[in-house]
Amino acid sequence: MPASKAQRAKTAERRKQAIEMRLGGASFDDIADKLGYSDRAAAHKDITRALETHVAEMHQGVEVLRETELQRLDVLWADAWAVLKREHITVSHGRVVYDDSTGEPIADPGPVLQAINTLLKIQERRAKYLGLDAPTRVEAITIDAIDDAIAKLAAELEADQVGEAAGAAGA
Repeated sequence: MPASKAQRAKTAERRKQAIEMRLGGASFDDIADKLGYSDRAAAHKDITRALETHVAEMHQGVEVLRETELQRLDVLWADAWAVLKREHITVSHGRVVYDDSTGEPIADPGPVLQAINTLLKIQERRAKYLGLDAPTRVEAITIDAIDDAIAKLAAELEADQVGEAAGAAGA
């Protein structure tokens, strides 16, 4: 038989107190004694279960939010794609601009280029949400590392010069 609403509320309150005590540095024995658990193992198990449930709920919330954002990006993509595919003509001072040689309206590339830029931004955002981009590797070189490399090269150069001098003296 499932626990009553009052029993679930009482359990939730006890778990909350147990977690607060543990975060405050209390031992599992102290938590068990103060909150009426049968022993330290029961207190540990209940706290662990509560934290696992909390993490799982947070993860589900993140996944739902990610899916919602991806759906919004889909809508924006469709709108930007429609702009990209539409024919755009150049207008100046409220009048259509025509090609003098053909009499045809001159195409305006501006909206197409803006749509392409927008589509690329949407793709970048989608890749970030899905974790598709490889992490950027950064190598930090310190002054100490540079000094060590210089000292090593200087020692090698000195050893080469000593070896050459010994070879020349023996010849």
